[in-house]
Amino acid sequence: MNDLQKMKALIARIKEADEAYYQKDAPVMSDREYDKLVLELKMLEQVTGIRFADSPVGRIPSDEKAELETVKHTKPMLSCQKTKSFEELIRFADGKDTVLSWKLDGLTLVLRYDKGRFVQAITRGRDGLVGEDVTHTVRHLRNLPLCVPCKEPFEVRGEGVVSWADHAILSKLSDGSSHPRNIASGAVRSLTPDRGKLAHMDFVAFELIKKKAPKTKVEQLAFLQSNNFDTVGHTLVLRTEREELEDTLAKVFAPDRCPYPVDGVILEYNDLVYGRSLGATAHHENRMLALKWEDELYDTVFRGVELNTTRTGAVSIVGLFDDVLIDGTHVHRASLHNLSLFESFRFGLGDHIRVYKANRIIPQIADNLTASGTFTLPAYCPCCGTALTVRYTTGGTKELYCPNEQCLARNAHRIARFCDKSAMNIKGLSASVIETMMGYGWIRSFQDLYHLALHREEIIRTPGFGTERFDAIYSAVEKSRRCYLHQFLVGLGIPLLGPESAKTLHQYYYGDMAAFEQALQERFYFSHIDGISEALERRLHEWYAAPQNQELLHAMRTELTFIGSSRITADRDNPFFDTEVVITGTFAQFTRAELTELLTSFGARVSERINEDTDYLLYGTLPGSRKVGAAMKHKTVMLSESKFAEMLAKNS
Repeated sequence: MNDLQKMKALIARIKEADEAYYQKDAPVMSDREYDKLVLELKMLEQVTGIRFADSPVGRIPSDEKAELETVKHTKPMLSCQKTKSFEELIRFADGKDTVLSWKLDGLTLVLRYDKGRFVQAITRGRDGLVGEDVTHTVRHLRNLPLCVPCKEPFEVRGEGVVSWADHAILSKLSDGSSHPRNIASGAVRSLTPDRGKLAHMDFVAFELIKKKAPKTKVEQLAFLQSNNFDTVGHTLVLRTEREELEDTLAKVFAPDRCPYPVDGVILEYNDLVYGRSLGATAHHENRMLALKWEDELYDTVFRGVELNTTRTGAVSIVGLFDDVLIDGTHVHRASLHNLSLFESFRFGLGDHIRVYKANRIIPQIADNLTASGTFTLPAYCPCCGTALTVRYTTGGTKELYCPNEQCLARNAHRIARFCDKSAMNIKGLSASVIETMMGYGWIRSFQDLYHLALHREEIIRTPGFGTERFDAIYSAVEKSRRCYLHQFLVGLGIPLLGPESAKTLHQYYYGDMAAFEQALQERFYFSHIDGISEALERRLHEWYAAPQNQELLHAMRTELTFIGSSRITADRDNPFFDTEVVITGTFAQFTRAELTELLTSFGARVSERINEDTDYLLYGTLPGSRKVGAAMKHKTVMLSESKFAEMLAKNS
């Protein structure tokens, strides 16, 4: 293969990696491997003096998704020039006042404000010129200011991020996503908001775009803080010299000190006027430089793999190796993501490999020094024993797949989703408990959950269960027999149908399951309903077209009673008509779902955050202190559970 052919092949591989990472939120290679490909292409371009028109070198990868509306940026969103050399960072600083900040690894966003209100959110998009409108999801981020003191129009740029602590909570909802960025990107760029995930995401601001803006970076960040934004962790370094910069990096910017995923630090001139005078290339602005940490490699020995079948049937591959101590923790396994990545390493038992922690957090395999290529992957599903198949993603990536619809692992995760708090809220039935029960034959389907009493004596005699645990699970199952339509729809796991769209369908059909199923039978145009996309409409009909899903609906309707919504037409005598209500705390007489349903039926809007437009804060025991504080600040009317019940009685 000559140099030009190599360049073409490298461009194709980099494009595929960009598409998988930015558009599908499913990386097919490690950052290290990606950087190596880009560097090789760059060197070949320098050697040959040729750059193809579609070369990704010097361009910003796209994170655009076709289904979302596109918006042009007021100012191009360029990338940041990167280095792994501390010496280059010192030369760049040149003794000037600089600001050192974290290089957060999330989804870059632009927020627009006007007249003191949040009006739009946009992703970076293609080449930093055109992004996607994600206002409908970003407005639900837990720390996003919907109202700000500044009444002049301005933009704030920042990162939508999931902390490592929240990643631990959300990983179950995203089938064990390997990195918080994947969760952030998927949640923000979803066609319908998934409030469960968005409530675990933060927006961290790092840049202000405004007429008559502050002239220094520190003042700019202070302005954002005064307008209720969380800003990126940063430190001002005066007359930056080697010793002070080294000391600041060591004491303040050690990766384990940041609660969010980071892949380096950014050094920027504090004098913004001077920084802008340096200009920019088509790829990056010259006022800043990013220092990416060198990955320290550790030698170890490959010992095989572990396969895990997920709820979707995709089989994840985990590489196993001799224990090695990295950054104070013992590591002996690392995700290999998919079959394409696994095959690229050409593993053999006993091969000498090198491993590292990406961003000093996530264990990864860097390369295989032996590359004997003698290891053969198991051919059967580790859970049900069905012969595994190979399928290709739309981006051309190979992955292992279990085709057995009745696979224990697949059904265990499906049933666990049905029992989840965001769905039927059946406490005590996690995926591991359900898998154990399925192993004994007590559960094979959703309907079997409601017949556990048939196996009571056997269950209570089984180690790990007992009478008390069985009674708690049985009680939770029985309580779930009375449910709302939107809880049930979320539990079914229909593709693209999240909590928000499920509530929209619930409200449209007044919680009537029979009316909703009739609409499915008649192939109703669900996209005519505000908040339901055409893509979701297709998935609803595709799901219902499968005979086993129709059988599932019929079986579950014999087990469940659906709580319908009132079809009353709220009038202005109703104290909750056309109001905004925030709920906090624990309630004795109501569940959160019941409160939301009641308030909605009276014409109220239930919100997650308090602002100047909030009419009531409905609180129970142990209310959130931040919400109570915000209510006092905005002089919001606060209702206790007893006062709320009294108002309901007067207006019933």
